[in-house]
Amino acid sequence: MVYASVVTAWQDGANFTEIQAARQLLIQDMKIIEAIAPESGAYLNEVRESHASHPHSHQPHFFFFFPQASRYESDWKKSFFGTHYDKLRAIKQKYDPKSLFLIYEGVGSDEWDADLVCRV
Repeated sequence: MVYASVVTAWQDGANFTEIQAARQLLIQDMKIIEAIAPESGAYLNEVRESHASHPHSHQPHFFFFFPQASRYESDWKKSFFGTHYDKLRAIKQKYDPKSLFLIYEGVGSDEWDADLVCRV
């Protein structure tokens, strides 16, 4: 197993265009990794830095890690669930037949619009 991290960053106060440009570079890097190992999982997560003091740390700042699906993931079903998606979908249909529990790029979310408001 190989674990690799590709990181991009922008300065505090960066405008939308600067942030989007940094994200596009990250997306390009992810495509390279996916091409090298097409059967592996490669996915994006967000980390945000805070300059506030953490109550349990003596460090002047700390990082928040948001383990969530990225809207930039090219093949989220494969990256997050691999070959298990169909089985997970059947389990979800059994225990959540009305799809009350939804999350962006989660099991069953492909049956909803981009805002998870209406079924498609």
